[in-house]
This record gives sequence, structure tokens and C-alpha cells, in this order.
Amino acid sequence: MALSLSAVFVDLRQRRDLLWEHTRNSLAVARLLVQERRPEAFVATTCQLAVETACRAALDHAGLRFDGDVGVALASLAAPGSLWDGHSARSAGAWLADAERAVDWVACYLRGEDPSRSWSY
Repeated sequence: MALSLSAVFVDLRQRRDLLWEHTRNSLAVARLLVQERRPEAFVATTCQLAVETACRAALDHAGLRFDGDVGVALASLAAPGSLWDGHSARSAGAWLADAERAVDWVACYLRGEDPSRSWSY
């Protein structure tokens, strides 16, 4: 069974949009964890997931593969080198602020690529 090019394109858009929904959900969970004053490790994990998933959505849109390294993914998208540090210890609030900044950058990238969507988070 052969797939048409338009069917493949629709599938890629659906995957990208699903990844973006996961990004939004991860950030929402991180915000809730910060509000409830949960441990920094919980917030860090959800923030890392949000940034990784945002990168995966943008890479999918660009037709690029995610190799598991968020830093490489962001570099592939021409993001500033200091945009995301997923390794340094910091407060839960700082994790959330850093994740929101990184996701915002990816959202701006995606808005430039597909302005028909809002790319809210």
C-alpha cells in the first residue's frame, strides 16, 4: 500500500501537534508542582520533559530526527547556546522559568514555520 505525499504530511503534522500538546501538559504539571511547593527534582523532571518534547515537535516539523540530546536539538534549530541547561541544580521556580523561556523560543520558531497555529503553552 503506497502512501501519498499529502497523507505523510498530515501524519507528520498530527505527530508534531501531539508532541506540542505533551509540551503544554508537561509545563502545566510543572506549574502545578511549583504552586504546591513540591520537590525540585519533580519540577526538574517535568521541565526537562517539556523542553525535550517541544524540541521534538520542532524537529519533526523541520524533518529532522531527535537523537536524545536536547542541546543538540536546540542547536539544530539555531537556538541560542545559553537557552537551556538541563543539568545545573536550581530552585523549582528557576527550573520552571528556564523551561518556559526555552519552550517560548521553540514556540516562536514554530510560529515562524507555521503561523496558522497559535503555539500557545
